[in-house]
Amino acid sequence: METNKLHCAIQIRLAKEDIFFGPGVMTLLKLTDEHKSLKAAAISMNLSYTKANKMIKGTEAALGFKLLNRKIGGVGGGGSDLTKECIEFMDIYKEFEKEITDYSSKVFEKKFSKYI
Repeated sequence: METNKLHCAIQIRLAKEDIFFGPGVMTLLKLTDEHKSLKAAAISMNLSYTKANKMIKGTEAALGFKLLNRKIGGVGGGGSDLTKECIEFMDIYKEFEKEITDYSSKVFEKKFSKYI
């Protein structure tokens, strides 16, 4: 896509009383899955571990289920894996995000066609 071309950019965030899930938490979870470590994911996002842990805990509290299976460090080291519920939630979020983005693109083109 041309960067000079008029377009819309949508970010989907989920909220209850406060926003608890969006692109940031999604990226953190993807990187945790990739690195098998919340700490490594936080480092790769330039977040403190404390901030990353707070994001995960806040999302877990809002959703009512665990996002990560955590293994405490030791001889083999610790780590984190995504729970089954987390993977399912992420898949639903991605599907929802795609549907909203596809729909918004159609409406955008209809409304702003003379400007693009």
